[in-house]
Amino acid sequence: MHRYRRALHAFLLSRSSGGGGEHKKLGSVTWEVSRTDGIHLHWQFLPVPADLIRRGLVEAAFKVEAENEKYPVTFRRGGKDMGDGTVEKGDFFRVWMWVPADGLEEEDDDDDDDEGQTEADTAAAEEGLENSGKEKCIVLPLNEGFRFDLQFGRRVMAKLLGLDGRRDWRECGQTDEEERADAERFKEVFKRFDWTLEE
Repeated sequence: MHRYRRALHAFLLSRSSGGGGEHKKLGSVTWEVSRTDGIHLHWQFLPVPADLIRRGLVEAAFKVEAENEKYPVTFRRGGKDMGDGTVEKGDFFRVWMWVPADGLEEEDDDDDDDEGQTEADTAAAEEGLENSGKEKCIVLPLNEGFRFDLQFGRRVMAKLLGLDGRRDWRECGQTDEEERADAERFKEVFKRFDWTLEE
């Protein structure tokens, strides 16, 4: 999954610029819901204006919404100890916030001890790949008896982006034909970044 995220980051770098035109500089927010009794992986990836991440608005939005919902625990900063999603114990909701290399100001990069550096960053360095960005990770531990809304990440980001009509996925569906057309368009523009096509 992290390899796909790195490919998507490279794709975003190729499609966005620092100008304010049609293609603003983009970062990404990826969230994961991990439940030990879950049926499948639950990850979502969303390109967002990098400035929202750089200014701390994405992180603040998740923390404030958790407080508003009176969640019994609070977010904590993730880091290398959170691993790659395959060795963690217990239930959690995790958010990765990525910006291009020049997207975080010096004041945000105050962790000389690599706090917030993720397994993906470490793996990229070990593989000799350029991750071309900076990433922060926050984690919300989920208690066993706590009923967590699987749409929490989507609700937070829709609210932050002013897209209230897209908070509930059931209210913004597409026809099968529209989905197929979008999938084909994406495959075409993503083709050069799709490592699964390499022979």
